[in-house]
Amino acid sequence: MAVTSDVERRGAEQWFRRRGLPAVVRGRPEQVVVRALPAVAGLMVFDLLYDVLGYLAGDGEFTTRLENVAFVLLYGVVLLTSLVVPAVVVWLVARRTRRWVLHGVGLLPAVLYTAAYVLVEPAVENRLQQTSLLPSVWDNLVMAGALFLLTAIGGGSVFCWALRVALRQLRGLGTMTSRSLPLLLLVTTFGFFTAEIWQAVGSLPKDRVWLVVGFFGGVATLFLFSVMSEELRTVTALSESMQVAGPSPEYPFHRPVDGADETAGPVPPLTRVERMNMVLILLLTQALQAMVFGILVLVLFLTLGWLAVPRKVMVAWSGHDVTPGTLFGVQVPIAAELLHVCMLIAAFSGLYFIVTVVTDAAHRSTFYQPGLDHLKVSLAARSAYLARFARRPAGVSAR
Repeated sequence: MAVTSDVERRGAEQWFRRRGLPAVVRGRPEQVVVRALPAVAGLMVFDLLYDVLGYLAGDGEFTTRLENVAFVLLYGVVLLTSLVVPAVVVWLVARRTRRWVLHGVGLLPAVLYTAAYVLVEPAVENRLQQTSLLPSVWDNLVMAGALFLLTAIGGGSVFCWALRVALRQLRGLGTMTSRSLPLLLLVTTFGFFTAEIWQAVGSLPKDRVWLVVGFFGGVATLFLFSVMSEELRTVTALSESMQVAGPSPEYPFHRPVDGADETAGPVPPLTRVERMNMVLILLLTQALQAMVFGILVLVLFLTLGWLAVPRKVMVAWSGHDVTPGTLFGVQVPIAAELLHVCMLIAAFSGLYFIVTVVTDAAHRSTFYQPGLDHLKVSLAARSAYLARFARRPAGVSAR
């Protein structure tokens, strides 16, 4: 076995983590605090913006303020910023921490930033929303500890990979909408303009609406699991036969100086944890695609409702006066009845998208096959990693 440096080993392990496969990495978890820093930074920025939203919408004058166009624009900008900026912060911090992890440094700034999240963010929340300081500090301390634990067991790597995949899904919106949206709109648009769905949804409390959305999500997850059981056998077969033909732009390891083929010979079988990890990323890939598609449908129908369904029509259809809408505890300038109807249509659309992707050949090649190709490349690199870097017996892995 060729002698390799710690930097090369860390680079290989970082490559697997970035692909959502921390179970492949052998040895004890390293630099957990540094690797968790992007999640801590993103959560801190999100909480700060959430505090600002709570300050803007925290009193009983929110509905009256919505009549002011300037306030609506300001609130909309802050609401959009609270979704976009944390993701950008995670991306920027992750770029820096990758270099730190590669060279085994960065512990001090990671500890200082985590301390700022635990102490400074609660102080801002206390100032803006007049909340108790100590309980907020304790909550943030528990959250930071949970992030460290998730990072140590590999959940942080899968989460960050899932976040990158979700952002990459935005590039495929054109293909997604042109293939899946037209037929769906023909069905759902007629249902949107019927009074029955507004009456049914209008009689449901907000918690029950979320339960219905969760029901659609649960059915979609069970359907995907039934498909993944078959795909798992395909992945296992690939792990036993896949070999690296030679260097490629995606191959994370340098060739040995003497040109020897490190992947020659039998490939170690997948461990149970590795199988679970690979099934999880296949499942997450489809779930994130369905989520992006559902959000697109939600935005389309919210826009349609704002344009074509006046307030008095909402009152007539729902049977009661409309109420202000809230989403994840934040007030939004949309009627709750319109928001809930659009949420149910979006949840149904996500289930429709998953069923179509798995059962239709054209959709499968576009939205499902890339996930399998992702695993093929990872499995090819796995054999080279185990041959060169693994120092522990097979079946003992770390994140």
